[in-house]
Amino acid sequence: MGSIKRGKNTFPGGTYIQELLLYTEEKLSWSEAQSFCRRWHDDLATIYNWEENNDISNLAEDVVSPFWIGLYHDADSWRWSLPEEHFYDGVTRQFRQWQEIQPDNEGPAEHCVSMMDDGFWWDHDCTAVQMPLLCFHDGAPEQHVLVTQRKGWFEAQSYCRQHYTDLVSVRSAAENQALRHKLQHGHTVEAWIGLHRVSYRWSDHSSSSFRSWGKNEPNNQPNNGNNTQMCVAMHHEIWMDWSCEAPFGFLCQNNIVVSETPQPPKIPVTQKVVKIRLRTDSDLKDPAIKQKLLQQLTAVFHQHWDLAHVRLLWRSLRVERESNTNW
Repeated sequence: MGSIKRGKNTFPGGTYIQELLLYTEEKLSWSEAQSFCRRWHDDLATIYNWEENNDISNLAEDVVSPFWIGLYHDADSWRWSLPEEHFYDGVTRQFRQWQEIQPDNEGPAEHCVSMMDDGFWWDHDCTAVQMPLLCFHDGAPEQHVLVTQRKGWFEAQSYCRQHYTDLVSVRSAAENQALRHKLQHGHTVEAWIGLHRVSYRWSDHSSSSFRSWGKNEPNNQPNNGNNTQMCVAMHHEIWMDWSCEAPFGFLCQNNIVVSETPQPPKIPVTQKVVKIRLRTDSDLKDPAIKQKLLQQLTAVFHQHWDLAHVRLLWRSLRVERESNTNW
């Protein structure tokens, strides 16, 4: 087993040093390697930049076979472009109307979704394929807008957000049917909708966007005719997608906290009752008078004591019958 320690990284709670540990003698599947790393360390390794990638390559310069890192292909990470939670109140985000053979991710980058004029959905390459788009216009009498200009999915998303609200989200069979009729009436065979996915994620949920793919990778080629390549291994400095069941060595990480972001001290909250006898001809039941009196009392207290974190509240204890007196 070889190991290296990387420089300091920051996270919301403070700063840590990342220690990377390479296991090459034991060969495990990706999920087995993930379980091992989570049991004995923190997780499978996340890689953040070229310098770190090169250091790992140097550590593994004598290793002749690939080894697992923490990146994997999340086939179930479908999400809608429109993020507002209120739009999905009382409905599900999980409605789907896939064509029977979809999604197939044919050609490794089919991460964006279209609707055909028969109402069924297909996955496509987000940039290589161009087609019309269905926008959502929140608050408009006609909320579904068909735009016949041909665009890639990301261009379509930008266009809908600039001119309307977003690409359309399909929340039910009824909405799907309405959009199907929109395509048919517009003599449009196919159009983008808002469903897409983030294809690769890190095991430790890191947001690192660094990638070091080899030529023509990831290629998501079938392995033995059935298992697709959903997990990522590293060989020298390049990354490749492999069947997750392949037996490889693996790279674990420990995140050693060296400092924590200081938190502001907690100020204890206490409550005290101060009794004051007031004799006045004013109506102390009048909210405006009570508020003005409270402001005057607050000013007097601040003149004599440091009350930056003190708030005064009016509390009427009792009212005497023969005199307008408050405590």
